[in-house]
Amino acid sequence: MMGNVMVERGEGERIEARRRRFFWLSIGVMAAAGAGLGFVVGATAALKDLAIGEIWIALPQLFVVALLSVSLAGFLYGTWRFYKAIDEVELVDNLWGSTAACYIYAILFPLWWALSKAQLVSAPDDWAIFYTALGGGMLAYLWRKWRAR
Repeated sequence: MMGNVMVERGEGERIEARRRRFFWLSIGVMAAAGAGLGFVVGATAALKDLAIGEIWIALPQLFVVALLSVSLAGFLYGTWRFYKAIDEVELVDNLWGSTAACYIYAILFPLWWALSKAQLVSAPDDWAIFYTALGGGMLAYLWRKWRAR
């Protein structure tokens, strides 16, 4: 007769489950903090009928400094929690993505700047460079994850 056998998880499995919970909780906390900040800024912009970029001028300066300080502290705490929650494989994948993003920025900005000084293109667009570097870093990270399957 075969029945359900109760198998107790080993110490390594319990440690890994705890690490995985900590990892996803860290991601959740950072996502919630970012969503909260986005909601506050977006709702304030909608209430004052302003574009998102104009909201920082309409808010009291002390509130802006406090909001950005809390955001920075939350980001630093979240990244520290993330670093504590990941394993060495995830760390290496993140380093590859970060390195790719840094290289993209380090190449793209000076090239665009030099071309603009030669009056071949307009002045460098900060957001275009930022999103290109961020996207390139994410692609490098996802490529490493996909190759490791």
